[in-house]
Amino acid sequence: MHAPSYSASGHLITQSRYINPVNYSLIVSLIYQFHKPHGMKKFILLMCVFVPAALAYCSRRAAEQSFSRSVDEFSADLVQKLAQSTDDHFVASTLSAWMLLVYTSLGAADDSLHELNSVLRLSSRKSCVKKFFEITKKIYSPNVASGLEGASAIFVNKNMPVIDKFRSQVKEAGVGELVEVSADDRERVAAAVNEHFKSATNGTIEKIVEADDLKDIAMMIVDVLRFKGAWKTPFPMEDTKESPFHDERSNEIGRVNLMTLTDFFNASFMDDINATVAELPYDDNKFSMYVFIPYANVKLRNVIDVLKTTSLRSITERLQNVDAQEVTVSLPRFKMSSNIDNLKELLRAMGLRAMFDSEAASFPRVSQRPLHVSALRQRATVVVSERGTTAGAVTEAEFSFKSFPLTFTANKPFFFAIVDKETLIPVFTGAYSKPSVY
Repeated sequence: MHAPSYSASGHLITQSRYINPVNYSLIVSLIYQFHKPHGMKKFILLMCVFVPAALAYCSRRAAEQSFSRSVDEFSADLVQKLAQSTDDHFVASTLSAWMLLVYTSLGAADDSLHELNSVLRLSSRKSCVKKFFEITKKIYSPNVASGLEGASAIFVNKNMPVIDKFRSQVKEAGVGELVEVSADDRERVAAAVNEHFKSATNGTIEKIVEADDLKDIAMMIVDVLRFKGAWKTPFPMEDTKESPFHDERSNEIGRVNLMTLTDFFNASFMDDINATVAELPYDDNKFSMYVFIPYANVKLRNVIDVLKTTSLRSITERLQNVDAQEVTVSLPRFKMSSNIDNLKELLRAMGLRAMFDSEAASFPRVSQRPLHVSALRQRATVVVSERGTTAGAVTEAEFSFKSFPLTFTANKPFFFAIVDKETLIPVFTGAYSKPSVY
């Protein structure tokens, strides 16, 4: 690959067939310095042809890096908003939310598309976005012992005919479907939608919508993930004991059934986030749960806030490089459910506004008629027990590694993330701060 050559007088001697996009700004600068307007036409035409072709290419590695970074940064933003709105007690699939919005971007234009690209950190290269779907399908692939299964759908009022190209794009992505519904028979449609997703999650998620949610529906996007995982080493049932659970000031605020297991784990103090972190692997070695226990006198919210600047990806990468050591882990047995009905409001706060506005929304690639997103839905449930986990849902920093203590006890508010170990993508995240005996 060669840059253009110039004579001492500034005339162009050779023109490369291919132009390195890295040198784009340098080449433009040289053109303005050495050429008169009438001598620029041919060269600029060549640049218009070759530079977009170079920029359009997206390698698998580039796509994986972009995908991981995009989901990680979006997740950190959404987790922070969820923590603020739930008093640090929630479970959600940030990957699920990210994916359903990527679907939406396929049909968007103008401010709607600009905001989606910005908030989702989407690559401007269409080839990269296509590879995102390929990567997601790989994450969703279930295994015998544990796996992630997804079911997503875009519901559009049948009075707003969908453009065939958009329908084809959704089908090509392969991780969802487009369904046209009649808002005139809301009871029947609601029952069909709920049954569809109940079946997809093996009964984990029983109800997504009510009939009234479908009143005046324009476009509703629903995405459901179901995760099931068996621990690599199960917690012995006989070692589970009812124990006190404390708040961040060490006051007892309730009781939990505390599971206990002594084994070899990757775990470490992490001063950057003021928390101790341990990795609890599932037996297929594809997924792990990462548990974050704040240091003494550190609020859980502070740990969650730091994840915006110290990425979850960098934390998991560092932890994977720590030598496993014998640790006694104690973790509550718990079941949590979150009905995230304010997802639209949270996304508005993150910068997605036009797509929800009936006047400003622009989805010309979905339908020729005016269309806006009228609703988003996510229902999330996580169950953690001695055998494993069942869950369903609709800048690098320096770390300080210290000698790890013999115990890792989650008997106060903590954060957790279920992570795909190949891509280091969080498929579920949550915070536990309101104890109950389960």
